[in-house]
Amino acid sequence: MPYRALTALRGLHSTLAALVPALCLMAGCAHTPPSTHTDALSIPVTRHGDFGHYTLALTWQPGFCTDQHGPSCQPDQPHAPLIGLHGLWASRPSDLVREGLPVTQWWIKGCDIYQHDDTPPQLSPALSKRLSGTVAHTRSSLVTHEYTKHVQCFGMNAERFFTVASTLRDRFAAGPVGRELDHDAGRDISKADVIGSFERTYGTLPERGLQFRCNTDAQGQPILAQLWFTLDPRGLGRFPAASGFLPSPDVQDNCPARFHVPTWPVTAQAG
Repeated sequence: MPYRALTALRGLHSTLAALVPALCLMAGCAHTPPSTHTDALSIPVTRHGDFGHYTLALTWQPGFCTDQHGPSCQPDQPHAPLIGLHGLWASRPSDLVREGLPVTQWWIKGCDIYQHDDTPPQLSPALSKRLSGTVAHTRSSLVTHEYTKHVQCFGMNAERFFTVASTLRDRFAAGPVGRELDHDAGRDISKADVIGSFERTYGTLPERGLQFRCNTDAQGQPILAQLWFTLDPRGLGRFPAASGFLPSPDVQDNCPARFHVPTWPVTAQAG
């Protein structure tokens, strides 16, 4: 169904939903409690909104900011919190799928496929400060990169988008699995342990609902850099409950069965 027609149908559905309570009251219907299924963390999308899933990419900051040559983030990189925000990425919209665009091209180019626009997002001072504490301080602004590559072509409101993404990060970091990961800093752990802990806490994950990304440090050992969660765009408010996940169609996990959870180098400047 064309996207405009689908949008019109959604608008009609909303209008009818608003009329039903009034009509029911006039007819003497029994009281029905208001619906509570609305996703409080939804992100309105005005263009190309028929994508299948989001990938929530959270960073393990010491690993994300390390490569084979050593530290890779800026000297002012905060050392807390350890769990940071990379991005919230929409999957390929259906028009690109129909055109046969390889998913790898979408991963590389993102919104540039539709239009090139490097205009930075306009964010409130409070949100900018919040993001400065959780988004890695890379050589160029990661916030601007995320907005121009993954947000601007969807017509999403930047303030809303980054507020929702930050809230998702906060929920995971403050929960039992996030706190356990903090406790594991400096140790070797296994994927099975993390997934087992997650499923005991939040429910059974779908296939590839959680994938791990590792970097390699100067000693050649794999270190945790990111956790990628495949989420239902209509159920962001359920995260981190497993009911808000979808199976990922793509294998993107590059960590071995066991890997190191790094800490910040002792000689590095602490934030």
